Amino acid sequence: MLPHQRHEQGSSVASLPEIATELDSAREQVDRILASDTLRGSEVLRRLFRFLADKTFSGQGDQLKEYSVGLDALGKPPTYDPRQDAAVRLQASRLRQKLEEYYRGEGANDSLTIELPRGKFKIVWRQKETAGPPSAHTLLPEPVIHPLESASLAKWRRLAVGFAFISAILVCVSAWSVIRVSRASATVHAVPRLTPELTALWRPFIASDHHLLIAFSDPVFVRFQREGSPDVLYRQAVNEGWDKIVASPEFSAMSRMLGHPQARTSFDYAPRGELIATFVLSQFLAPHRSDVSVTRVGQLSWQQFADNDVIFLAPRETVAEKEASLPVRLAFIAEKSGIRNMRPLPGELQTYTDGEPHTVSSGDTFELVSVIPGPLGRTTVASFTGGGAWGVIGAIRSLMDPDFARVVIQKLKGHSEEMPAAYQVVIRVRYRDGTPINASYVTHRILTLSRLP
Repeated sequence: MLPHQRHEQGSSVASLPEIATELDSAREQVDRILASDTLRGSEVLRRLFRFLADKTFSGQGDQLKEYSVGLDALGKPPTYDPRQDAAVRLQASRLRQKLEEYYRGEGANDSLTIELPRGKFKIVWRQKETAGPPSAHTLLPEPVIHPLESASLAKWRRLAVGFAFISAILVCVSAWSVIRVSRASATVHAVPRLTPELTALWRPFIASDHHLLIAFSDPVFVRFQREGSPDVLYRQAVNEGWDKIVASPEFSAMSRMLGHPQARTSFDYAPRGELIATFVLSQFLAPHRSDVSVTRVGQLSWQQFADNDVIFLAPRETVAEKEASLPVRLAFIAEKSGIRNMRPLPGELQTYTDGEPHTVSSGDTFELVSVIPGPLGRTTVASFTGGGAWGVIGAIRSLMDPDFARVVIQKLKGHSEEMPAAYQVVIRVRYRDGTPINASYVTHRILTLSRLP
């Protein structure tokens, strides 16, 4: 409760005209932010901000839940499950960042500050501090920010930043440990200098205004829960869906052997090759942009897919399902058996299949690199996919090498001076003991855009 709302201690109660004036000021500030350059480029964030503001102004801000925001603000279907789809949390985080960006730039001189507290969907507003103590306002009769609470909130924010910094260090240390243990440390070098060749090749992701998501695969594990005993995790080599897994004879045999315990899905583990590739790619992009997030492919909603730049690091069949919805006619299709060439040119193979591995972590593989406009044509989607875990790392590393990038660019440009908007490149990667040792260009296609909205 604000001081001016307490009768005791000589304070007065805010009048209804004062409250109405404060609400009008807040509404005007919301309209000002919606019309700003900061939010002009994202219709999704503008729609979400308007929805949250309207609900707050109508007194329903405290009743907002993630599920209802997903349905009413983001257009999610009734089957939407916030536990499996993080779209609302992601968009709320982006909106929070955009509000902070607005007040660092266009709104630096505004007298009223609008905020979206973490973990809530009810917006709050306050007058910027001048000569007197700061004030905070929300709907009568419950003010949101008490002056003492503001200090406490600032304290918790500082702690949160500290914990986030420590967590980031732990994640980096963990990833580095995985790389060392897997003997793939030879693939992790200093971040390459951004040469003209690398700038041209990676421009869609380095110069983009859209948030970037790096999506790695999430194979389904079966977790057998045994009372009084440790859980048992089981995964089939072929990444099938849950229904096919539980209908398989292997599942039945495993369940019978363990005494038919309760079984549920688990997505707690990711392939180490993709984890290392995610680390390598993040390390390369970090000096050039800060808005990079990682997510599981299974958590990637259609809304996220449409609103963000996305880089897929996943098995062929997983990426193929996503690419089928993109506005292009693909020249190569990633399948379990290899990379199918839809329109072979003279001297090309109809299917590029991997060679037999000499050991588990040695062999050669064909990697398919695709760069395609997103579902609505506003964003860019790239995928690195193949049959070998270490091939993904090799493909990424090769495209971070200026000499290899120069070869690919020459092939893609041909007689043109411009990089194509959509293309696919087939790369052959050889690896030994989990370390890519050689990558070579095989073929490519320039893709024709279609079905753009």
